[in-house]
Amino acid sequence: MKMEQRTATAERGALVSLWGLLGLTLFKGAAGWLTGSKALLADACHSAADCSGFFQTYLGLRNTLKSPADSKQAESAATIFLSALLLVAGLEIGISSVRSVAAGQQQAPGWGAVAAIAAGMAVREALVRYKRRRDSVTGFRGERPGEHRSDIFASLTALVGTSAAASGKMLDIPFLYVLDPAAGLVISVFVLRMGYRLTAGVIRQRERSSLGEVEAQSLLEAVQRIDGVIAVDDLRTREHGHYIVVDLIIRVNPRISVMEGQDIAQSVRRHLTKRFLHVSDVSVQVQPYDPGYPYKSNHQDEEWPTVLQ
Repeated sequence: MKMEQRTATAERGALVSLWGLLGLTLFKGAAGWLTGSKALLADACHSAADCSGFFQTYLGLRNTLKSPADSKQAESAATIFLSALLLVAGLEIGISSVRSVAAGQQQAPGWGAVAAIAAGMAVREALVRYKRRRDSVTGFRGERPGEHRSDIFASLTALVGTSAAASGKMLDIPFLYVLDPAAGLVISVFVLRMGYRLTAGVIRQRERSSLGEVEAQSLLEAVQRIDGVIAVDDLRTREHGHYIVVDLIIRVNPRISVMEGQDIAQSVRRHLTKRFLHVSDVSVQVQPYDPGYPYKSNHQDEEWPTVLQ
């Protein structure tokens, strides 16, 4: 699959995940509002934070082939706006939950809130599995292990708190009512954490952009050391979420076969993705070196006796 096709497939998959998380957020928010569950409302805010992370990934994929400067500015502006909303929402939910815990919760949500949380967990797990299949098809590196589990952990916290409060209502134990806002307080910390991580991600991207030339030079030197690569005509990097995609053109001995040229390109891909952990994918174009001029090679003379050294 070509790089453009893979990027388009990944973009469509990210859009499906984005709409799925947005619908899940609206569903949880409406259910939390109707049932009066602060834990479910906090869980909806956490799903919104997860949705904003997918939105950032979608913007990165959509702007892959556009001007790097324009795409970075648009993505940074959108991320800053979303992170500000998340921080405000997390603070609001946290303050409201603290007030309810301090004053003593007077009522508990019904079992409808529990059913809504359970249904949301099932939908979220389906979206996670869909993303894994999409990543395996496109070849793009997925999230770090445990990164996509944060929303499930938040839902589990909401499920425990809401179930305990609903059980207290059924068993006439008012003391258990307070567990629902307590769960909302815990989840609000998760929301604040994700808002902070989004903001810190924008700062790290700006730092990486200032070090782009140094990073490109390191990649170039690494490619030039690979056996069979005579010259590197072009090397470009594009950000893809927390990772980068490398596009480059290499020159090889014009006397070798096409299969040997592809083997060299595969060696370049393996070397860069293993040595640089933040490189998620490498697109290599192989072209013959012009034999009309002398050049240096990292092959020995006895390997290519007809090539000028």
